[in-house]
Amino acid sequence: MVVALLDESDLTLSDEIIGTIVDKTFMEADIKGDGKIDLEEWKEYVARNPALLKNMTLPYLMDITLSFPSFVLNTGAED
Repeated sequence: MVVALLDESDLTLSDEIIGTIVDKTFMEADIKGDGKIDLEEWKEYVARNPALLKNMTLPYLMDITLSFPSFVLNTGAED
């Protein structure tokens, strides 16, 4: 999702920088340092970063799907 968003917004970052951002975010959320983010760690991370939830609401995801068509998955499954 990070790469698609950057690509659609014409923001060019190297794979190294994207990896650093993802790694830093994961380390901030993985309080126990066990390489996993459990429910309690997730709740604490969201409490420290409440804007994160805005990006996970249905209205926001619908808006971003319209703005960034590459987010839409074409599975070929019939309705």
